[in-house]
Amino acid sequence: MALRSSQSAKPRDWLWTGVMASSLLATFAMALYFRMYRVYYWGWWIDEFDPYIRYYLAQYTLQHGISWWFQGARFADFWYPWGIDWARVLIPGVSLYGLSVYFLLRPFGFDLWHAVVVAPALYNSLAVFTMYYFVSRFSDKKNALLAAILAAYAPTYLQRGFGGWFDDEALTLFLAPLGLGLLVEALKRRPVLYGLLGTAAIGFIAWTWGAQFYIWNLVGFSALLLAAYAILRTAQGKSPGFSVKNLAISYAIFYFLFAAFESAVLRYGPHMLLSVYNFIPTLGLVATVGLYLAEAYVGLDRSYRILRRVAVPVAVAVAAVAAAIPILAYFHIIGGKFLATILPIGRSAIVQSVAEHTYSTFGIEAVSYGPLVPFIIASVPFLANPYGLGLLAYLVTGSYTAVTEVRLLILLAPAAVAAAAVGMGQLMRVRRFGWAAALLAVISAAVFVGLGWSQATAPQQIVVSATAGPSVPSADWLDALMWMATRLPPNASVAEWWDYGYWVTILGHRPSLADNSTVNSTQIGTIGLAFMSPVNIGEEIFAKDLKTDYVVAFMPWSALCTNPSYKQFGLWSNNVVPLGNATGWFALPFCTLVPEIPAGGDFLKSYWMAQIAYQIYGENVGQFGLPKSYAQHLAEPFGYFFTGTSQTGPFFAVGNQFVIVPLNLTTLLYTMLFNLERVYWMWTPNAYASYGYPTWIFAGVPAVNILTGNETFLPWLQYYFYAKIPPQNQPILGSLCTVNNAGFCYPVAGLNATGFVAASPPPNLKLIYVSHPYGWVVVYEIKS
Repeated sequence: MALRSSQSAKPRDWLWTGVMASSLLATFAMALYFRMYRVYYWGWWIDEFDPYIRYYLAQYTLQHGISWWFQGARFADFWYPWGIDWARVLIPGVSLYGLSVYFLLRPFGFDLWHAVVVAPALYNSLAVFTMYYFVSRFSDKKNALLAAILAAYAPTYLQRGFGGWFDDEALTLFLAPLGLGLLVEALKRRPVLYGLLGTAAIGFIAWTWGAQFYIWNLVGFSALLLAAYAILRTAQGKSPGFSVKNLAISYAIFYFLFAAFESAVLRYGPHMLLSVYNFIPTLGLVATVGLYLAEAYVGLDRSYRILRRVAVPVAVAVAAVAAAIPILAYFHIIGGKFLATILPIGRSAIVQSVAEHTYSTFGIEAVSYGPLVPFIIASVPFLANPYGLGLLAYLVTGSYTAVTEVRLLILLAPAAVAAAAVGMGQLMRVRRFGWAAALLAVISAAVFVGLGWSQATAPQQIVVSATAGPSVPSADWLDALMWMATRLPPNASVAEWWDYGYWVTILGHRPSLADNSTVNSTQIGTIGLAFMSPVNIGEEIFAKDLKTDYVVAFMPWSALCTNPSYKQFGLWSNNVVPLGNATGWFALPFCTLVPEIPAGGDFLKSYWMAQIAYQIYGENVGQFGLPKSYAQHLAEPFGYFFTGTSQTGPFFAVGNQFVIVPLNLTTLLYTMLFNLERVYWMWTPNAYASYGYPTWIFAGVPAVNILTGNETFLPWLQYYFYAKIPPQNQPILGSLCTVNNAGFCYPVAGLNATGFVAASPPPNLKLIYVSHPYGWVVVYEIKS
């Protein structure tokens, strides 16, 4: 009877294995489809900015071999005129995983460009298998399958795992659960083998993403928790619940092998082992090895009694070191974006200026993990065991880092998905409300699929010309980069804000002055100062200090005259309007232009240009010929460079919304962005010319005196009066003039300097290119 039962169990086991394998393969296929759909729909583009340097270095590695990563190499076309050694700034992991996919797909006709487009989607899709393995180490296989399914569609997995997003996150989301799962297995059996394999997986993260500092410390912190867990169990008269020997062996392997990975690359080197980042991992080594020695030679019971005597001084010493870190960060003695993740008070203006380094908002977190929160909370009691303790630590500490920096919501993804899967599985087993939990799980999964699909169909950044809120497909940047590559003199360097440096060098084939690596804060501050200085000083900074003759600026704008509904609000008109009797003044037909719609241009970024320039130079701006008082304008740009968001100073409002508009058109950047010559390049009969004269929304309405020939811009409130626009249709409610200063006034420095018909930039600043189709990118030549 027993034999028959055993024999009948085998087909069921095989059937169950087949169902699980089929489910995992189907999940992988759907994950890959989601991640590659953007490529199918929009084209084989590398996405965002950073992935372009990853592609460039993968190509360089293919041509020169891997050894340069460990020896160094100078690249003169980046950070002109100084150049840069990328082996000391970046790490080789992304290049290597891109090349692994290239060698896999080369027999099928793939070149490197197309291979690195596939690479992140492939590895990120393979994460469904590593998530299954990770969760199966501390939970059952049904929960592990749920984790794999959630990983396939989770927005935070998809966000940086799409085809074309050739960067570090996609591989990390594959490796992190694999490495952590192997280390959990090392607690159970064969600690040497699984310790080596787990550390190899996590060690490669050290070659892939700077967030490896978190994973490094997470493993160390988990080891500390396990040691504390064993001591607490001993105090209760119980066994530790896991092999202390296996913990000591596997963690010692992790500590020293990970140190080898860390030391091997030039970006980190052996000195990193003496940094604050190795504090917690070293405590973990002391705790785990000490715990094992205590168990082996003294016994845990006796060791616990000894530990009670020294616990207070040890805790005080650890607390003193921990307390010193935020103090040193506050005074900028230690810092950097990695430490600033834990201690936001240590952030510089450059770190703050990067969108992905900003704090998370409730809305972002709700989209990322909102449907999973009930299940994550429900999972906590089921993780309070030796094998789930690491995930619990990951969940708590990862949640904190995700709040301090929006990009790290992605780093939290494996923990959140794994915990949610455990919570789902356990709740669905409860008889009373298991059906309700199952229904909620289905709804949550459906929401995830919907959110994931909306991301899957979004175009790449290069396709929308780096616009946002909402983005608009446009070939402007592609057109501009092609023009640079073919029309500018060979080796002519191009100045730009650092966001676009990789594009300029890699796609535009011209040396750039700064890029997204932001390694030279002084050069970024100098560029920011040049842009935010008066034209003559800005030109001199670019030409003499930065040794470049070409400057590119980017600002999307929209013409309201293309929408007939705006005419009733007086925002455009094809009529001449007399301004009073016998005055000779007439408002001309006009079309209102709105800057930063869609958003994402240099005007909005000019706040950070001013802030970074101030942080770098302060009152030392005098060395460039600026008065020392100019530093105060850089420190507090609202009210001098542009309007604020209240009525306490100069303001501009459309409807009930305050809009930031420029106040000082004499700065180099604003001259480049708002000079009407760049608009007239687009003002052709086939485009906007039939609508009249272009005018920026902050400038007002163009008016001319037919008796004297004088030109001016008429404030909106006066135009509404003469054009008889009813009050309910007057959207522009604010004014750049003070309330008591009506008439032909408009305190925008430089607004009427050249008029609105024959608008042209200063003599030494020559406009040589305006992008198509929308005119969002401009290139100027500085004439000496």
